[in-house]
Amino acid sequence: MSVGGAGIPRLQDLAYVEVAALGVAGGYTFEQIRCALVNWAAAVSREGDTDGSFDERKWDRAREDSRKHVHNTVEVLKELMRLGWVEKHILPSTRKSAYAHAKVTFSLTEAGQEWADLVGGDRLAGYNALTAALLDAHPQFAGYLQVVGAKGARPGRGPGHLTVPLLRSDSGARLSHEQFLGEFVEYAATAAQQGNLGWTASRAAIDAGVRGYVTQAEQRWQARERVMNRKQFMLTCEEAIVRFAFQAAGCRLDYISHELLRRWTRFLGLANFSYYAPGPSALRFWATADLAGRGKSLEIRRAVGPQARRSALEALLKVWQEQRADTAGDMYLPIWKVRAAVSWRQRISDDEFDAAIVEALAGDHTGLGLRIHLDQASNGATPASTRPLVIATQGGLPRVFNVIRVVPAHMDDEKESR
Repeated sequence: MSVGGAGIPRLQDLAYVEVAALGVAGGYTFEQIRCALVNWAAAVSREGDTDGSFDERKWDRAREDSRKHVHNTVEVLKELMRLGWVEKHILPSTRKSAYAHAKVTFSLTEAGQEWADLVGGDRLAGYNALTAALLDAHPQFAGYLQVVGAKGARPGRGPGHLTVPLLRSDSGARLSHEQFLGEFVEYAATAAQQGNLGWTASRAAIDAGVRGYVTQAEQRWQARERVMNRKQFMLTCEEAIVRFAFQAAGCRLDYISHELLRRWTRFLGLANFSYYAPGPSALRFWATADLAGRGKSLEIRRAVGPQARRSALEALLKVWQEQRADTAGDMYLPIWKVRAAVSWRQRISDDEFDAAIVEALAGDHTGLGLRIHLDQASNGATPASTRPLVIATQGGLPRVFNVIRVVPAHMDDEKESR
């Protein structure tokens, strides 16, 4: 299998690079590296289980089936070879041929050994070095960061974001596909005319770009003698406008690559995204770091730490009050909704917001003028792209919170004095 090309590798989890590189350093065979990736995926799934749905048997079956996770194993080894960290070697071309490579071992290059030693001793430094290597290897990765404001523009200065307007009208179910497409294009074009999206385009260009993409997708479905349902059609419209917006901003990117890069950059602490930040319905991307230089001279300044968390908490009460004003006086609001609002306003990551809440509850930030109350009750369905707040108890067990209430400190003080 070829290891050339500069396209975005299909790695759902960027940590696979670390797992595979350390496996190669340890003399693992292809099959052992595959199992190591399965183990990592299982651990991530177990850690993210908030409703008891984790199924160990599923992962046991994946370990035992040598055809499972072959694609992930091939992709990550290809990427390590592309980065110049693993000596080039033939890899399986299909899952069925993986058995013939099961006992094959690989060799790190000098640069690969250097990175394996670095990430094994200092994970942050290792991933900063990986970021530099990815920037050199993948122009689209560099373009994505430039577009969302993470290169050459500190978070909060200049546009520092990319906004993709998305029509999510309740009336969509009553419209034909063609009618919905017309309203979808009109919504995006009107938003582009109003500006402040991080990209510009004419109404005619948006119409042609979105309609052309959707038409081609429909033709592919028809060739397979299938018809899109409502959900599939709306997702295709989203794919079309996301692809168009990135291209208009100067970064040619297909939809799958965009999904991977938004996941990578969130993991690396470089950028964040949300479908639910306040304002007109849109998918918003924003920088959470400032990058300068290239290669070993790359400098990364992330919006993290005590000051960033303090600022987030100082903005929390106002954000909560604004959000509550739109919800008919609910006493509690979904944490994912408040998190999106604060993170977007402060240009920080979701993890930094969660860390700020934990620190506030622990009393690490005095004089905030507010009190935070959490509850495990649910307030409506949680969107797939969001997550609850998980806090470890004193015994180390995770406790899941879904809703939050924020009040001025004097209100609680008055209750206590009664």
